[in-house]
Order: sequence, then C-alpha cells, then structure tokens
Amino acid sequence: MIKYAEKKTLIIEDFAEFARAVGTMLRDMGINYADTVTSGEAAIQACREKKYDIILSDYNLGPQKDGQQVLEELVAFNLIKPDCTFIMITAEKTAAMVMAALEFQPDSYLTKPFNSQLLKSRLDKAITKKQILSPINRAMLKKDWQKAFSLCDEIASQHKKYQNACTRLKFDCLKNANKLKQALKIVEQIANDRATPWSIKGMASIHYEMGNLKKAEHLFNQMTQEFPMALEGYDWLAKIQHRLDKPAEAQKTLQKAVEKSPKLLKRQKYLGQLAEQNNDFETMTKAYRQAVKFGQNSAFSKADEYVKLTKSLGSQLKGNCNEERSKLIGEAEDLFQQIERKFKDDSCVQFRGAVAHADFSSIIKDKKATDKYLQNANQIFDKIEEHIGASESLEIAESLKALGLNQLAECVLEEAVEQYFDDPDFIKHASKLTNNKHLIKNASKANKLNNEAVKSFKLGDLSRAINAFEKASEIAPNNVNICLNLSQALLKLFQSGDKNADYLFRSEEILSDITRLSVSDPRYLRFSELNRLNQLMLQKLE
Repeated sequence: MIKYAEKKTLIIEDFAEFARAVGTMLRDMGINYADTVTSGEAAIQACREKKYDIILSDYNLGPQKDGQQVLEELVAFNLIKPDCTFIMITAEKTAAMVMAALEFQPDSYLTKPFNSQLLKSRLDKAITKKQILSPINRAMLKKDWQKAFSLCDEIASQHKKYQNACTRLKFDCLKNANKLKQALKIVEQIANDRATPWSIKGMASIHYEMGNLKKAEHLFNQMTQEFPMALEGYDWLAKIQHRLDKPAEAQKTLQKAVEKSPKLLKRQKYLGQLAEQNNDFETMTKAYRQAVKFGQNSAFSKADEYVKLTKSLGSQLKGNCNEERSKLIGEAEDLFQQIERKFKDDSCVQFRGAVAHADFSSIIKDKKATDKYLQNANQIFDKIEEHIGASESLEIAESLKALGLNQLAECVLEEAVEQYFDDPDFIKHASKLTNNKHLIKNASKANKLNNEAVKSFKLGDLSRAINAFEKASEIAPNNVNICLNLSQALLKLFQSGDKNADYLFRSEEILSDITRLSVSDPRYLRFSELNRLNQLMLQKLE
C-alpha cells in the first residue's frame, strides 16, 4: 500500500491551467504536499532546497531548459533521491521528441491529455517497483556488491514480477565488482532465451571491458540492426569503431542516432569531433551548430562547441568566395562575442578564444584583427590560473605555430606535456608539434618513474614508491597526478605505523602548491579528499 499522503511532489509545468489540473489529480490520490514551478531553472533550484518523492515534469517548458535537460541535471548533480519517481509528460508525439524525452530514462512517460486513473496507475507501478528494489539500490550506493547481489536473489524469490529487474541488478553488481566472466555468463543466458537491447548491450559492454573490441563491435552492430530505436547502441558502436581506427564508419553510425534524436548535446559534439577528423567540415559545422543551439540552456554547455564551430566555419571559408561568405563570417564573429561574454571569468577559455579568433581572422585575410587577437592571447596567457586541457593545448599550439608564434606555442606545449605525459595519444600528437625533443624525452622518464612508483605503492613498498614519486616530481614538479600520488603515499606511510609528523607536513606542502586545479577537473575530487584527510591527521597531532 502506497502512502501517498506522505509523498512530497513537484510539478514542473509552464501552463498554469494544466498544472492546476494535475494538482487536483494528485489531491484526489491523497497527496497533500505538492509544489509547482513553471520553468526548468526553478525546478533545479527547488530540488536543491528539498528532496521530493515524486516529480512530474512537462517536456516542453518554453524557451529555456526543457524536461530532458532538467532530468539530466538532476541525476548528474545528485539532486534527487534514488527512490524518487520521475515521470515525463508531453503533448509532443513526433518520434524525435519522444526519443529525446526518453533519452535519460524517466521512470514513466505520459502523453497529454491523460486522466487521474492513468496517472495513478503509472505512479503505483513505478513507486511499488522502487520500494521493492530499494534495499538492493541502497547496498549498491554503498558499493557493497556482495550484499546487493544476495539481496537480488532474496527479492527475486519473494517477488516473481521483478525477477528480470533483479537479474539486471545482479549483472550490474558483478560488473562493478569486476567479476566480468560471471557477469557475462548471466547476460548470455538471458540473451539465449530472448535477445533484448539490454542483454545485447550487456554482453557487448563486457567484451569491451575485456578488450575484445571486435566482438563488442559485432554485438553493438547487431543491436542497432535488431533494435534501431535503442540509441545507446549507436553511441557505443561509434565509440568502438573510433577506437578501431574507423572514424568514417563511426561518423556514419553516429549520424543515424542524431537523425533519430538530435537534442543530446554530448552526441552532437562527438559527431562534430568525428567529422573534423574526417575533414567533413559541412557535417562538423552542422553538428556544432546543433550543440551550441541545444546547449544554450544546458548546464553541460562548454566553450568547446563554440570554438569548434568557429574553426569549422573557418575551414569552410578557405577558398570560398560565394555569397555565403559574409554570412559565415558574421556567424563566427557572433560566436566569438558569445565566448567573451559567456566565459568571461575563465582565462583558459579566453586564451583559447583569442587564438581561435586570430586564426579565423588570418583565414579571412584580416591582418589587423589577426595581430590584435594574437596580442590579446599573449597578454591572457600570463594570467591563466588553471591548467589548459590536453586536446585544447594541442589545438592552440597548432594554431599558434601556423600563425608564426612558435615561442608561445612551445610554452603551451611545455605546460601541457608536463600535465598529460601519461596520455599516449596526447604525447603522440605533441611530439609532432614541438621542436623541443628533450621535452618528450623527459616526459617519458617522468611517466616511467610514476608507473614504477604506482606499482611499488600497490605492492606496499611505500618508501620505494615515495622515492620514485619524488624523482618523477623533480622532472615534472607541476604535474597534478604525481603530486597527488606523492601526497597519498606519504599519508599512507604515516597511517601504516611510521608516525613521523614530517610526512604530514610534507604532504600538506605538496597539496598547498596545487593552485591551478579547476573544480571541474576530474582530479579535483581526489585532491579535496586528500586535503581533508591530511588536515584530519594534523588535527589529531595537536
């Protein structure tokens, strides 16, 4: 029995009359607590302030954030409880809109108009399932895979209706616990009985994890052919084809998914990346235009799609003297203005934008503008507070060299190589751009020492690990990964019984020197956790 009177509900609907109608339906079900907001932005804020049990969101919320983007952000930023029931509502019935609404897998989907009986039926079904499976999900959140696995068997025996759901969760437990062969056995048994998008994806993903890329490619190919509306299969297949050095095939695969559901920002950006690699600047332009368009109200919009779009426009302008020329130039200049406004507080983006603007101005033979933006780039470079990304560094260095600023290009590469020497693809491309051959040789030494140190750390030989980390740090003193590794090894040595306070002070000094790490950097979480642990240990010394 669902106690609806205890359920906190959020209605996200910009049409007041329909919101009132939904509120009446909920009251008839016994729900006494229901907030209503009229925009995606207000919904995100409401979920920051309260934890809801039920969320009913219209898909189309006017010119701002839509329901799909709301769900994507709520999940990505952990703003809803695992047992929260999210139902997407829409009046749209086109295939593209339906596919977009389902991309992030809401618990259910309703098409307007609907009545209270249908709404209650969908809620009853979704909430009951979540309540029954909640013990498994709680164990999985704690990463207690063994307990979660046992609960799957227990709940499946008690609730025959949810046996398939429990089997899927058992598969996830085994995969997360890195028991790949056992996970593969489970999903193969299901596929042998009846192939489904989930079972094929499960088998293919395990083969991918095992390094069997050809087998994974074959299975995802099968998935896209047998289940053409299961768009995740196209994303996976394109990624594998790309890894197998088949960028043209990967692009064709991804274009099929984009045709069916064009609104996914990440997919459009990946299509643009593949098109650039294939020198298909028309497709590249179209993909990044879509990425900019659909990213306008997304929390996941980045400078990358703006800069890449200006580069694709520049590539189309080379040798182009037709009537489209002035239109393309105007579009690019508008994008550069958006970059300056939207990312004005990000010095890395401003530097990248200035270089891209100079590059574009050079293409259209505007020497005055080229010189102006190169001068801006030089000035901004000295003020950069965070690390420039690996791919961005390569792009910037290549443009600077083409524009004749070899010294600045080498400075960019030098900083990037120090940060990303453990990325073989990056080093491969950087070695073709730099004239400083010692740079790549030193990077190789630092990488070798760091790998040796990590191996010693895993074997428990902490003194040897620290020694190797310190040698690597002498070569690459600003490398964040080495600094974090060294800090962790020092803290581990202190915890292991050698209570030398100098280890803690040394670790604190290392962490305090990491000043250019962006909050959005994947390494920031580890940095924060080591800092927290370091301070707790120091407090215990007092």
